[in-house]
Amino acid sequence: MLVGAAALALTTTPAAAAPAGGTVEELVVTGSRIQSPNLDSPTPVQMVGQDRLQAQGLHNIADVLQTLPQFAPSFGGSRTQSTFSGTTSSGLNLINLRNLGSSRSLVLINGRRAPSGTIFSNAVDMNLIPSANIKRIDVITGGASAVYGADAVSGVVNIITDTGFEGLEMGASYGMAVEHQDNINPSAFIRFGSSFDRGHVGATLQYDYQGLVSCKDRYLCSDDFFWAPPSAPIRGPAARSGVPLNGRFFVTGQPAGGGNAASYTFDSSGQLAAFSTALYGYNRNAERTLAIPTKRILFAADGDYKIVDGLNAFMELNYGSTETNGPFEAHPFQSSTDLVAGLLEPSIPANNPFIPASLRAKLAASNNPNQDITWSQRLAGLGARGSQNLRQSTRLAVGLRGNQDSLFGFGKDWSYEASYVWGRTTLNGNSEGSVSREALYNGLRVQQVPGGPAGTYQCVDPLARAQGCVPINPFDGYNAAESAYLVRSTGVNSASELENGLAYLSGSLFDLPAGPLQVVVGAESRRITAYEDYSTEINLGTVTGNQISDSTRTTFTTNEAFLEAKAPLLRDLPFVKELSVEGGYRWSDANIGGRYQTWKYGGEWAPIDGLRLRAMKNRAVRAPVLGEVTGVGQTFGVVADPCINYQNSSNATLKANCAAAGVPANYNPPITVQQSVSGFVGGNPNLQPEVADTLTYGIVLQAGRFDFMPSLLKDLTVSVDRFDIKIDGLINTVGRQNLAQLCYERPTGQREVFCSQVFRGTRPEVPGATYVLTQVNDQLSNIATFQVRGVDLEVNYKVGLGDLVSDWDRWGSLSVNSVWTFYDKASEVPIPGESPMDLLGAAGGSTSDQGFLKRQGNTTVAWTVGDFRIQLVERYIGKAKSAPADIFGAENIVDIPAEWYSDVSFRWKATDQVEVYGGVNNLFDKSPPFFPSSESGTQALDTVPAYYDIFGRSAYAGVRLRF
Repeated sequence: MLVGAAALALTTTPAAAAPAGGTVEELVVTGSRIQSPNLDSPTPVQMVGQDRLQAQGLHNIADVLQTLPQFAPSFGGSRTQSTFSGTTSSGLNLINLRNLGSSRSLVLINGRRAPSGTIFSNAVDMNLIPSANIKRIDVITGGASAVYGADAVSGVVNIITDTGFEGLEMGASYGMAVEHQDNINPSAFIRFGSSFDRGHVGATLQYDYQGLVSCKDRYLCSDDFFWAPPSAPIRGPAARSGVPLNGRFFVTGQPAGGGNAASYTFDSSGQLAAFSTALYGYNRNAERTLAIPTKRILFAADGDYKIVDGLNAFMELNYGSTETNGPFEAHPFQSSTDLVAGLLEPSIPANNPFIPASLRAKLAASNNPNQDITWSQRLAGLGARGSQNLRQSTRLAVGLRGNQDSLFGFGKDWSYEASYVWGRTTLNGNSEGSVSREALYNGLRVQQVPGGPAGTYQCVDPLARAQGCVPINPFDGYNAAESAYLVRSTGVNSASELENGLAYLSGSLFDLPAGPLQVVVGAESRRITAYEDYSTEINLGTVTGNQISDSTRTTFTTNEAFLEAKAPLLRDLPFVKELSVEGGYRWSDANIGGRYQTWKYGGEWAPIDGLRLRAMKNRAVRAPVLGEVTGVGQTFGVVADPCINYQNSSNATLKANCAAAGVPANYNPPITVQQSVSGFVGGNPNLQPEVADTLTYGIVLQAGRFDFMPSLLKDLTVSVDRFDIKIDGLINTVGRQNLAQLCYERPTGQREVFCSQVFRGTRPEVPGATYVLTQVNDQLSNIATFQVRGVDLEVNYKVGLGDLVSDWDRWGSLSVNSVWTFYDKASEVPIPGESPMDLLGAAGGSTSDQGFLKRQGNTTVAWTVGDFRIQLVERYIGKAKSAPADIFGAENIVDIPAEWYSDVSFRWKATDQVEVYGGVNNLFDKSPPFFPSSESGTQALDTVPAYYDIFGRSAYAGVRLRF
């Protein structure tokens, strides 16, 4: 049924059978370096063809793979996974196979490695690969480190390019979200290929653009939400930020003799008013970005040259440039947290001459008229804040390959390859709108110019004056001089460089009674160098925002030797049509992580023709990367204090520990306190590789090989594969929220290691309190154990309409492809000795502990008649909980109903040279479900993009010209 598979461009090996009377093209697939046709692979391999990329109007490989149930959203690795565009992950588009994280999915190009898209993992940025040049994509859904080395824990995605293309082809398409007229997506490409006497050359140039989608244009994130409790969410003014545009100014001791603090702001007419979030709060979401605008320019070239018979030289060149440019909300300056050198607070002195008379009167009425005013403000008046990221990646692969009938008279069918891959990815990121804390501190300390006219002021500090200090008036907007003095442009430069040498020899040693003994022997050497360099102001923490240390230039080296073998044991016997076994071993020596071994063993048994049982056991590893072994960064994020209203808790240990920390039993701080808890997170140079044991086993039914099968079912194939993946020594953090919980929920003797990273102190929102949760730190370590288990099901079927109804031959054929994944276990033990956390049945979670949907499916029905084809894709997302109850508590979880998304498309080959296509995705314009961003694994976005469509109904159309 390869014809049907090609029409659908999606099939799982070996779920394809030949049509009655037809033949099967023997495709060599990715599961092993031992060459074998796709129907004989003991490892499930899914193939995605060029047609599928075109049929859904998607030009990014990751976006297409995301529609398949084996893939999950890659949090922090997509233009829609965060409403903040000012991070180093902006512009990335990563894949996440089996929901185990993008760093545990190995991406290859033609079986060879590619440079990573970020220093924080070895994950390849799919933005940097032109889709126009892709022949197919092979997806191994199981560990493959014995074959391909480290990082192939959840599987391998091998991108096969069309290196044999002949002629000239060009195309263009345009798409957008229909109702909102945004998310525009123009795309164009041109490619050529030509053979000459001794070889072939080809090249592809592609341009893509994905437009801006602002939160203010979607109900999903047009206004702030606060989910407390989830069953009664607050939307709008009451949920907005307590850091307003006009500032919030705290005066303690109000009224005089009291200990309370009052906070004030100024209304739109400039009058002093008691601050109220509902009246004067800042709508953060309205300034955020739902989808970051992304521009891609991609180039690929390849060449093959025959040196002599049996020996060819080859070359592959890839270049990709991804540029993002996104605005985001003004910085939420808070004088109590934006400290200068960690010590001096840029508060407003009582003698600041710019303090309005109405606010000065409040100072005078307090019990400390000379107090500094603690304040907070959205610094929008200083100009726009935004980020521009330019990510560039280059990859060059060169090598020799060939084949020989025998090797010095020994064995047969030998093939060999020696290749070298060099790749480099650079990131140049620039952020606008950061404010110098030191400049603000000095600018707020103002005096009358001695001897000068009234109303002329200067900075108090003479050194600051010599450096150009400008007096700052935070009560009346900011003028151009103030902005020029305060605002800093900051940025980050990072690079990751790959060198990979590979040599292997493959062939048949000798014949066994059931067939040849096939072997592969080889060696591989890999060197990865990476660094990250932030602006000095960010290193020192002298500007608003997070303080981040540089990641030291670090080199990772790995030397490996590997062996594979496949032995056919029996053939053409009663109940043994075929029986074969396969094994592999790889020895690795790394400068970080030491020596380790990976292996695989398994086999296939076909009791009769058309029925095949297969199984494979793998040991796989993931090596630590630069972002995990170096660097310390500061964060300000949501951490809910476990001691809030602990009088209502049934946990006696928590009650006792909170009381011992001096927290009142009825403690209930403002929302703003929980929204910005500082902390330092960082790497660990002593990390070891993660170790995974994976098992896949299943059955494949090819109805066309059964003589007794009715003719209508000759082109039916069914595959069912069970998978079980367990990872030990998983590199992870405890999680700041979990760490805070464990500090107070664990008894003495167990809690100390967690409490050493939890700090309490003061915040102006809770005057007089010294027990406010102010800081929670965390660090990576080989601490967790993870297991995921489930079943993949695929059904392929094709039938000519003439086989269903006589005289309907002219109406062509119907093809059906249905792919489903069912998870029945997903659990993590985050800390040794802890009970497993159940992650099953949740759509969201945290970025490190993501939930697993129990059921996902993708069904494609295509009708093909002559040169015309119309296709319907139904994508199913099963009902789920918003997040794992074991992490967030059952009382905080929202039920999410199942969703069906419908996509329709057509393709018409008008002539031999012209093809037009188009379609509509999310045909019925379904809106995504809402649930708290803290539970969705995204930042400030109350759903999970990629699972749930966030754009609404979208249409596209395109044309291809071939010459």
